[in-house]
Parts: sequence; structure tokens; C-alpha cells
Amino acid sequence: MPTSSGASRARPSFSAATDVYARSNALYHTYGQVNGLHRISRPPLPKIHQNSSATRSNSASSSQLRQQQRAKSTSCLNGDSVLLPSRKLPPDPAAAGHHRGANGSNAAASSSSTSAGRSVNGRRRSSVSLHERGMVGLSNLGNTCYMNSMVQCLSHTRPLLELLMRSSSESIDPPPGRLAAAYQRLMRDMWSSSAAAVISPTELRSRLAKFAPRFRGSGQQDSQECLRYLLEGLHEDLSRNSERHPRLPAIDYDQLDRLSDSEKSLVLWQRYTKLENSPIVDIFVGQLKSTLQCCECGHKSTTFDPFWDLALSIPRGNRVSLAACLDLFTDPETLDGNERPKCDKCKTRRRCLKSFCLYRLPTILVIHLKRFSGERYRTKLNTLVDYPFDLDLSEFVDTDLRGKQPAHYSLYAVSEHSGTPMGGHYTAIVRHAYAIDRWVAFSDASVRRSSESAVVSSQGYVLFYERTKRSHTDYN
Repeated sequence: MPTSSGASRARPSFSAATDVYARSNALYHTYGQVNGLHRISRPPLPKIHQNSSATRSNSASSSQLRQQQRAKSTSCLNGDSVLLPSRKLPPDPAAAGHHRGANGSNAAASSSSTSAGRSVNGRRRSSVSLHERGMVGLSNLGNTCYMNSMVQCLSHTRPLLELLMRSSSESIDPPPGRLAAAYQRLMRDMWSSSAAAVISPTELRSRLAKFAPRFRGSGQQDSQECLRYLLEGLHEDLSRNSERHPRLPAIDYDQLDRLSDSEKSLVLWQRYTKLENSPIVDIFVGQLKSTLQCCECGHKSTTFDPFWDLALSIPRGNRVSLAACLDLFTDPETLDGNERPKCDKCKTRRRCLKSFCLYRLPTILVIHLKRFSGERYRTKLNTLVDYPFDLDLSEFVDTDLRGKQPAHYSLYAVSEHSGTPMGGHYTAIVRHAYAIDRWVAFSDASVRRSSESAVVSSQGYVLFYERTKRSHTDYN
């Protein structure tokens, strides 16, 4: 199972003899602590320079950026030209609740979709422009708003969409009868239909339930856990490995510890991608650096672990910034008492400081705000996390790598949860993949145009950011 940063925070041994990769790979199949809250005490780091309030209030600069982007591109949004310039458009696809209780809307939308020009399984070419597609509703099949919310966010994740839709020598042909094949067919239907369509994701739900039996029936589920299983299923079905579980030589830790951090990171990353090699890893997976420092002798030990999302605890307060959540995640934590690890230099257990930083950044960054806690997630935090549209992660990247890799991200989708843990509803608000000025709100079969002002709210649960070479402010 792909791990989030929250799951990968299991404390490593200070001893170099610990099999870091084996531990990481074991955690790869564990998700149970994803929503658990972690106690972390950390000194301050420099803040993210822009916050969402400042970004939203700076409407003039955002407008100037969009005008420049429109001038470089083509789209059919109101007949004007808008297109993200650096990407090829996919060909015409036709040519080739969570409800934590019984409450919620759209419990039984129509299971059939009808609209002018709709293509079923790519059999009929749609006359609807690309920029008017991808805005279809999804039937609720019985407490499945958790899945619908995530499907809408992933539908507008351009690298994943174009991976499955493009026609080239690298085109993807998932194994028949597998989850990836069902997901690909659903994407082709969604991007072949007009905005008036409602599609039933019956096949995808069936394949997801077969891949992960926890999603059988109409029980209460979580959208973030659904995302993890969806990505795992796509990853396995699209694996480049000829063997399901290839065997690699054991790690020589004596040799590994003689390497610099950059060399050690590369060795462990190459080892990981030999075991877990797929286009999904290329898109979603990054790498964390974990450091343990002995408080007695100052000796440092570093390890590197892959992450599929960042699971961030939320500081106390009615309103906090995403920067504060990242500070909480990256600031050092004191390990003392029974938690003291063994120092390799002192040869005994010592009080230590443990800290995390980002080392290798993914193309798509998924941030999971840990709102649910307690036994069976009976507690929900309704804190407003002020997440920015333009996110600069430079201050949270390892100091030796700052400025050496793009660290700017743009928000494009949010999976939201409204209500209580025992009776709520999942929705999504998404920026259209091919119309940068268009935000769309999805609630099962309901689809409506939205705006930037509605994107940041206390309902934000899972955030999707795409890495960019430049942020909005860089253009001004």
C-alpha cells in the first residue's frame, strides 16, 4: 500500500544496521495510522512567503498572469484562448457520500448517462470541445461520494489524465478486467461527454471493491483512503516490472553510511524504483529525509523514505496557515524516555532530536490534512487551514538542495468533507484541466461553476498541487 508521510513517520532505529528500506517497504503496505495525530514539537522555520489570503486578495496580479497565459494559448472558454502552453493536449478520447452516516445528498442518482454527442466506451466521436468536457456528474451508488470526490480530483490531474488518454508509442494499455482498465474507460467516458451528462462509475467501484474488499457494500468510507487504494491499484496494473516482486541484493549499510546524503538518497531512490516502478510513481511519489541527532555527542544519522502524500497534523486554533502545518511536520521532535534510540557513536540509548525535510519533490503533491482522529475517527477538526493557491516549498526542502529543483506548486483540486464524522458528505472543487480560469464544484451528480473565493474553506481535506516552474508572483 502506498504510504503517506504520516505512515512513514514510524521512528527509525539509530543503528546503521537497521534495514531502512525493508522498514519503508513494510510501511508501504500499512495505512492504519494515516489519520492518527502525531505529537511534534518543533522550532520555527522560515514561513511560506505567500498565503492563501494574500493570494486571493491579490486579484490584480492573478488577473495579469491569466491575461498573459491566455495570450499564449488557445481554448474555447467563451470563445477566447486559454491553454496551458507547455503540454500537448490528449487526442479526442472518443476517437481512440463518502457519507460517514446516512445523511447526504444524491444517494441514488441515475445510473445511466444521456447527453448529445456522448461517447460510450469511445465508440462515437463527440462534437463537444475538449474545454467543455470533463465536467460531468457521477452517480452516487450508495454512500460512494467519497469515491466520486476523488475521481473528480484525479480526472483533472493532467499528468495522469494524459498518461491514460494519449495515443503514442508510450500509450498505456492496462490489463483487461483490472482496476486501471476500468478507470481508463471511465476517464474516456467523462472526457467524451457534455457538461449535462451524468455517468455511473459502476465498473470502477466494482473493480475497486475487488482490489480492496473494504470498499464492498455501502458502508462508510474515507476519501483519502480511497485515493490511496486507487493509486495503488493503478500503480500495480501499470507496473513496468516483469516480476511482481523483484528481488534485489541486501543493502550494505557499512558502505551506505560512507556515502554523502545526496549519494545515499540516490542509491535508495534507485532501489525503490526498481521495486516499485510505474508511471504512477513517476507522477505522485517523492522522497523524505529523516535525521536523528544525538543530544550528547551530536552524531547524526540520516535515512531516506518515499512518500505518496504528506499527512499533516493541524495546529490548534480556529484558523491556521498551511505553512504552520508544514512547520509542525518539519520541526525537530525530541525522543526521550522509552523512545530514546541507540546512538551509533555512543553505543547506548540517548536522547535525540528527530526531524524531517523534503528531499525529492513529486510532480503532483498530495497533502492530507488530518482532520479525523480518535477511536474510529469519532473526532473531526473543523479548523480553517488557509492553504495558498501558489505554494512555495523552498523553505521545507533540505538546505543543500534549495534552488536546485522546482519547489513551486499550484493548487488545482480539493476534496472536501462537510458535516460530522458520523454524518457527512464528500464533494470536490476542481480547476478545469484545460481552462485555467474555470473552477468547478462537484457533488455526486451535481455539477456547477464555482470561483476561487470558494476554494479555501474549513471543509478542505485533501489538497492537490501540481509542480510549476514559476508561481503567479514570479510573473509580476
